[in-house]
Amino acid sequence: MSLAKNNALDEISWELNPRLLRMMNDATRMEAAQRTKPGPTAFTTRFLVQATFPHSDPGIHYFERGTEWLKLSISAPPHIGVPYGSLPRLLLVWICTEAVKTQSPVIGLGKSQSAFLKKLGLHNDGRYIGKLKEQTLRLVRSMISVTGSNSGAITIENMMVAKKAFFFWDVRTLDCEKWESSLTLNTDFFEAIVSAPVPLKMEALQSLRHSPLAMDIYAWLVYRMYTLRKSKRTEMKIPISSLRRQFGANYATDKQGARDFKKTFIRRLDEALLFYPEARHHVEIYREYIKLTPAQLHIPPDKKQSKRIRSLDHCV
Repeated sequence: MSLAKNNALDEISWELNPRLLRMMNDATRMEAAQRTKPGPTAFTTRFLVQATFPHSDPGIHYFERGTEWLKLSISAPPHIGVPYGSLPRLLLVWICTEAVKTQSPVIGLGKSQSAFLKKLGLHNDGRYIGKLKEQTLRLVRSMISVTGSNSGAITIENMMVAKKAFFFWDVRTLDCEKWESSLTLNTDFFEAIVSAPVPLKMEALQSLRHSPLAMDIYAWLVYRMYTLRKSKRTEMKIPISSLRRQFGANYATDKQGARDFKKTFIRRLDEALLFYPEARHHVEIYREYIKLTPAQLHIPPDKKQSKRIRSLDHCV
């Protein structure tokens, strides 16, 4: 059944509420801006699309998620913990965007937490300030390992986001510019970003930030539609079980857990499609899998970018 019609969960997914109305308004504004100024406003890297961070605090210092072809694991000091939720996702996309735009591994974060929040498009209030500091520290102190498997070959890449970081959270000097916080990206991480960036809309991610799963699905759908067109395939069937391993590590492993994941996945997919409406008639939900057919690209890549983004059709 298509998400556009005959979806038994439409009634549940599309209950009008303040959050949904806000996202619909945000999507309308983004569409209008896209007409006057097309192109990406953000970038991420492929392995962060194919395997994602935990949605909530796992309460552990090691986390692993992925598919049978690609796994991402995160190790952090026990007293720090792994990054989770929406903030590290926004932070990583912003870092990737700055790296692509400047082609430099040195990223300026701003003179204070409030300046940093403004760059991320977040309100400067107590809800975010403490969380931002915590999640930034979790991110830069973590070791990220990406393991790929294809045709019997296994590739492993271990990297940290930054090799050097300077945070001056509470500026108390008149010479503010002297204390601007910055990150120097690890060489491997920087190369992974600039070699094949995935174009996105930062406005969509900011609007979807109340659901890390919706953020993940939006980025994944944009990338999958690109690789589907690149491969010239007429359709792609993705088992719900694979999506569950990729996106839903916190769900129970029994049948009820599978049903709960599918219901939540469809709800968040509906939200992501607000910001990629061209794909709505190209996503069909079945009992055991979802089917994608080629949709108009969300953000057509330029020629240079098209050469850089390599298709990984065997990866979910």
